[in-house]
Amino acid sequence: MEVSLDQAIEIHAKVLKRVHGRKAPQKARKTADELAIVGDQDGCRVWLKVAESAAAMLSQDHAQA
Repeated sequence: MEVSLDQAIEIHAKVLKRVHGRKAPQKARKTADELAIVGDQDGCRVWLKVAESAAAMLSQDHAQA
C-alpha cells in the first residue's frame, strides 16, 4: 500500500497530536527548524505542513467541544 505525501502529513499530525496534545504544532515547527538548519528545505516545508495540519485538528477539536 502506497501512502501519499498528504496522507503521511496527516498521519504525522495525528500522532503528534496524540502524543503531545496542544504542543503538537510547536513540536512539528521545531522539527522544521532543525531541518532548515541542516539545509533540508523540502523536509522543512513538509514539517511546516504537519504543524499546520496539527493546528487545524486541534482547532477543530476545540470547536466541537
